[in-house]
Amino acid sequence: MKSLSEARIAGYLAYSVIDKKCKVDVNKPGKQVSKETIQGQIEFKNVNFCYPTRDDVIVMNNFSCIFEKGKTTALVGPSGSGKSTVIQLIERFYNPMDGQILLDGEPIETLDLRSMRRNMGYVGQEPVLFNTTIKENMLFANPAATD
Repeated sequence: MKSLSEARIAGYLAYSVIDKKCKVDVNKPGKQVSKETIQGQIEFKNVNFCYPTRDDVIVMNNFSCIFEKGKTTALVGPSGSGKSTVIQLIERFYNPMDGQILLDGEPIETLDLRSMRRNMGYVGQEPVLFNTTIKENMLFANPAATD
């Protein structure tokens, strides 16, 4: 059984995580993105990145790559090599420490994040599905979706 002081410390730690402000502001205004305006070229220029909770582990070191519009690109490597991190940076779940990520030549931090995410699709390595039909699972993300 935990002492009262241990419970207070655990509670403080939990609230400090809950109250932590995200460095990516989803409400920051930016250039609107739509299906009509996106061409689809994504470029990483000299990107450096470490996860905030593991700043001693460099995930990307001066990473540069162009994902050309209309072409399929495969990211291949062992677990922990940064494949999922590429997607998380494109979706702006995190910002790179250094370098730039461009969508059709525009720095992604200048784009409206909500409109950008609305026009991208991503299926994770381990998708989470609720115990219902695929259609109902998809409707959780967009209740107004049509068949």
